[in-house]
Amino acid sequence: MPTEIETNQPSQSLAETETAPPASQTRTVVGWQGIRCVLPPDWNVTGFSMEHESGYLRVDAPGNSALTVQIRWMDAASQGNNAPTLYNLLASRVRKLLRRPEPPTPKPDLKGNLERVLKETARQAKKAKSRFESSIKPEKTEGEHDERMAINFTWSGNGRGQGKIWHCATCNRVVIAQVVGAAKDQHAIADIASQLFASLHDHSDNGYTLWALYDLQAQIPQDFRLETQKLLSGYLHLAFARGGEKILLDRWGLANMTLKKFTLGEWFANNAAVRLKGLQKETFTTPQGHEAERYSGRLSLFARIRALRESLGALGRIPTRFEGSIWACAESNKIYALQVLHSARTEGLLTEVVNRCVCH
Repeated sequence: MPTEIETNQPSQSLAETETAPPASQTRTVVGWQGIRCVLPPDWNVTGFSMEHESGYLRVDAPGNSALTVQIRWMDAASQGNNAPTLYNLLASRVRKLLRRPEPPTPKPDLKGNLERVLKETARQAKKAKSRFESSIKPEKTEGEHDERMAINFTWSGNGRGQGKIWHCATCNRVVIAQVVGAAKDQHAIADIASQLFASLHDHSDNGYTLWALYDLQAQIPQDFRLETQKLLSGYLHLAFARGGEKILLDRWGLANMTLKKFTLGEWFANNAAVRLKGLQKETFTTPQGHEAERYSGRLSLFARIRALRESLGALGRIPTRFEGSIWACAESNKIYALQVLHSARTEGLLTEVVNRCVCH
């Protein structure tokens, strides 16, 4: 189910409750579950789902504007409504044992999917006693390697929308994205749609998934899955898991106020996933020029047992080591912390993610 962003002040967006982003910010970068795009400044994520295979993302314009971007995606292989049969499950296992390829996934019915969406939109227009009209363009091939089959569409009724539905052969996702606004927003909708579709990607690149919302941007290895999240006023938390391994990313606002009462080390000790006593401490400079503290060492037996229990008994990549770092970004007035619980064969994971974390 879609999750609405929670804040302590419902009348404000999360970004409005903190220090404003640098004046040099000229765009909003959004990344969630492999979906990523670029929008005008100060747009905010206001709704999302936690699922990777099939999900939903909503991004709203600032202020009282009715403009919004809505993106839904699903795995093309799971488009059928029939539950998996015993035969299908056994056949799949036999093919794996014999190292035979899976049969090709039938081409998804893009027009049929789109017509169902427009039919629901028409019902909403009818309830609002508005006349509904829609236009569907012919299917076309898109993408750098012709990996997409896409259909553009527009509609008007209880508002107005411009969008696109496509199937990506690379990730086998069916994605439907649209810009929606009031009837008077026709030109603004067209401008936003042009920017959206010029920048919209539907899968990870180079082995990393971009997670970006508000002024946080971090690239996480694509085989880690989002496990939990907290998106609150002044505090963002994303937790990812791969087997028993974990990546924890935290960002606090109003760093100048926090650092009047605590040192970075004290703040990290109060919020770290493990006790820092006995861990090796060192300092380093992040790629963006911030002095950071780093803590590393072996996990205690208690911490290993707890990590295994929290991973629901996943035996793959049992974490035995901890690495964590914390730094303050004066440019954005934020504190960032990154923690990694990893196995012995996954050295360097913390450095990989720190190097791919943008704080200003």
